[in-house]
Amino acid sequence: MPRTAVAVGYARDATQHRHVQGYAEAHGYTLTHVVHDHRDTATISQIAQHAAEARAEVVILPGDALLSAARSRLEKELAQVSASCIVLGAPSSPARGVFERVISRRELDAATRSKQVQPFP
Repeated sequence: MPRTAVAVGYARDATQHRHVQGYAEAHGYTLTHVVHDHRDTATISQIAQHAAEARAEVVILPGDALLSAARSRLEKELAQVSASCIVLGAPSSPARGVFERVISRRELDAATRSKQVQPFP
């Protein structure tokens, strides 16, 4: 009996989760974990860490996820943990509006500064 490849998925919502799960089932992957990221802001390092922890050989990523725009960088990082990347749909071309969902760097920096722990007087 041939061994099935272990996979980790990535999904922003229930629809993406169904697509990732369906792809894994249709292609014989054992989907051990799906990273649920409702804000679609996971980093390449975080995805690689999930893959490493699951000892996954494959990461399944929806084509309209923000990370699909950084596919080549993601593939390089995944190669370091002996995994590869499958982008569903249109690889490396997130759907319109994906970037508009992401908070701007200036807003992120401002939010981070305001939430920093203040030292005791």
